[in-house]
Amino acid sequence: MKGLEVDNIYFAYGGARALAGASLRAEPGAIVTLLGSNGAGKTTTAKVIAGALMPASGSVSFDGVLLSGLPTHKVMRHGVVLVPEGRRVFSRMTIQENLLMGAYKENRQQRVAELLEKCFTTFPRLKERRSQLAGSLSGGEQQMLAIARGLMAEPRLLMLDEPSLGIMPKLVRGIFELIVEIAASGVSILLIEQNARASLDIASYAYVLDKGKIILEGAGRDLLADAFVQNAYLGT
Repeated sequence: MKGLEVDNIYFAYGGARALAGASLRAEPGAIVTLLGSNGAGKTTTAKVIAGALMPASGSVSFDGVLLSGLPTHKVMRHGVVLVPEGRRVFSRMTIQENLLMGAYKENRQQRVAELLEKCFTTFPRLKERRSQLAGSLSGGEQQMLAIARGLMAEPRLLMLDEPSLGIMPKLVRGIFELIVEIAASGVSILLIEQNARASLDIASYAYVLDKGKIILEGAGRDLLADAFVQNAYLGT
């Protein structure tokens, strides 16, 4: 199977186990949502996939290539990119400088210019402010910049950790529409999101993580109708 394959991952912080045999899949162009309460292991899962954390056991593969044990920069070269929680833009750098940081692996000037123009087409507001310091942007604009910076790396798997966190409600819809657009271009999406209803609504498949284990999985629309998910995450 092509795409992302995470098999039986175990990881612990010191003596505290964070992942206890977690497994998941994401096919090319699919939006896969990972639900769970705080401390369930969602961010840890993303960091293991990205190579920021090394699992004690289990494996991570993407398009048939084993990624387990590779450092983050080498994982990125295989097309796997993580946009972390909290945006983490370079506040004292301009929007354009932030975007160029995302294209660090590309050494062809013409291709970098093409990627930059593509981002500015997708995010016209960033183009208008390309010379503005990133730290002066609103929270929603910084999130858009963080996603755009991730796209500059030409990902085939884009992991988004809480992209709507701290964003004004009226801007959240635009972020989810953007995620659908990115997936339609053939990029796999692993979405970690506190807005369970919105994330399940766009997900082709979803997993529920609890105490480091996958306890439920299914099509996004099926989990929307699941009684446990409704009670635990949808407030219904």
